Amino acid sequence: MSELDELMNRIESRYDVETVPFKIDDKVLNLLQLKDFGAYIEKLVEAEDLGALDLPYWAKVWDACYLLAYFLGRQPVRPEQRMLEIGAGLGVVGIYAILCGHRVTITDVNEDALLFARANALLNGIGDADIRRLDWNASVLPSQYEVIFGSEVVYDRQSYPLLVGFFKRALAPDGIIFLAKNAELHAPAFFAELGKDFEFKHTTQTVRTEGEPRRIELYAIRRKSGNAASA
Repeated sequence: MSELDELMNRIESRYDVETVPFKIDDKVLNLLQLKDFGAYIEKLVEAEDLGALDLPYWAKVWDACYLLAYFLGRQPVRPEQRMLEIGAGLGVVGIYAILCGHRVTITDVNEDALLFARANALLNGIGDADIRRLDWNASVLPSQYEVIFGSEVVYDRQSYPLLVGFFKRALAPDGIIFLAKNAELHAPAFFAELGKDFEFKHTTQTVRTEGEPRRIELYAIRRKSGNAASA
């Protein structure tokens, strides 16, 4: 049994899935995803105590992914440059960046998300993708990265100090972070925390995928001058 067959068996034993074409710029990805995300959420809500419900945000391709993937695909490829995707979910952005020639480590903290990301890498002909579990609270990291990127990773207010602390440890001294998020999601507390050690600028673009167009903010984040990286 191939690695992909094994992954598909594990995934299909728990989820109702389908593989769909997913076009970004001039590339079409084969994307394994939930067949009906809305129906899956309804089933969870019916079965779980709402106070303990852990919604699978990783299982949806958010509109911010399109803009971030498109942007990364237009960046020059530097073979020595290490790139890290955080909160990868289904792995769309990282896989697209790899197909564009970048050297990417794809990460998430959720084990099911990693199953989908590995399957999606194989479905798109990437047999050697570096896909691993990463906890932002980890005291020891495998490396520091010249580029860190993620889409819709600032939705949980409680995670803000943890995420900023992770950036301080994981970003190489002259590195840069790219974050994309829905413009309707306001996170002033995150940017206040971030601004203690980092400077940032952003642009807002309109993305149309399905349904109504969405305004997406793309942030470029660097350390403030004089702020040394901590390993």
